[in-house]
Amino acid sequence: MEKFELDKTVIQILCMPNVNHFTATEIRTAFIAIKQDAELNPTASRRFVYEELLKLTRRGWLIRSTTKKKGLTHYTKSDLFDHATLKGMVAAKESEEAHECSPISYSQMLFQRLNQYNSALLEGLGAVKEYVALKEIYPDQHDNLKDRYMAVQEKNYILKGKISVLNELIESKRED
Repeated sequence: MEKFELDKTVIQILCMPNVNHFTATEIRTAFIAIKQDAELNPTASRRFVYEELLKLTRRGWLIRSTTKKKGLTHYTKSDLFDHATLKGMVAAKESEEAHECSPISYSQMLFQRLNQYNSALLEGLGAVKEYVALKEIYPDQHDNLKDRYMAVQEKNYILKGKISVLNELIESKRED
């Protein structure tokens, strides 16, 4: 039997016990929700998911049926659908990804986190300035803007604490 590749996320969705008798759109929606990638194109995702479903249909693992009245296409898991093989494929992909990603050093991780928190703090400071400007332009929205302003300020204080800790750790690492 020839080897075939499937996407890990699609496998995870299809291996859910309550997923049966579905459309490509439903799988695409679940795919987008699980991926949580804001730059994911829904049209490209639909094509990608359709190709993955087509691979399983060709293997006989899914049965494709189209309604005569509305022309809607549904997929159903056949008796050949093999959960164990698909779950094994997910495990193999995860172990491959783990080997591909080289572990970063402690110092690199500290700097990555510091850069991430500094970026988030800059974004938060921009948001604070915008809320102040909006409050001056729309004084009638003061209560609504104040709540949001306070939430951003709180996040900024937390970020400042995290940045402080990372700076201390980086400084102590340099002294070692």
